[in-house]
Amino acid sequence: GRLTIPNTWEAKRVFVQDEQLDPVLVVQTVPKLDAKAYLYAKVTMPRGAPYMPGSVSLFRDATFVGSGHLPLLSPGQEHELGFGVDDLVIVRHAVVEEKRGETGLITSSRTDQRNFRIAVKNRHERAVQLSVRDQIPASLNQDIKVELTGKTAPTRRDIDDRRGVLAWDSEIKPEEERVVEFGYRITWPSAKPITYGR
Repeated sequence: GRLTIPNTWEAKRVFVQDEQLDPVLVVQTVPKLDAKAYLYAKVTMPRGAPYMPGSVSLFRDATFVGSGHLPLLSPGQEHELGFGVDDLVIVRHAVVEEKRGETGLITSSRTDQRNFRIAVKNRHERAVQLSVRDQIPASLNQDIKVELTGKTAPTRRDIDDRRGVLAWDSEIKPEEERVVEFGYRITWPSAKPITYGR
């Protein structure tokens, strides 16, 4: 409808639209960097006009948790909003094994093997969608071989076109503990030094 804004040089807020969105809640963790779980809401923009860019206030269980910024979003486009640390999801990360050695008699090669264990426990009274993320080295040289090892195969690899980035996606029930066991083995000629990048 029409609205008259007085010429007083003061900022005035006006109601434009009320939209109910049904987000998908996902708990994400990158325990190698931070042994905490973070809550994200993934929303799909409804049909109609695009959402204009601007600031957004974030509330979790009717409690203000922070501010964010929305980009220009088209109908049908997905966007993710972060709602901070989820204290009811407990994350533990451990290096289980580190081994270095040499193999071969004539043409020897070196190996570097590491194994990790990630445990995530859900203390919510409901099931939550969980995404555990980690990484393995990515070789830029054909003489350097990187092999993914471990009991738990990732559900996604090379996330967002970033080589070596892995994800384990699942639903975790109340009081359930989900364990991810994985590692990698690097093999390269002894005569060649290698450097680990970021």
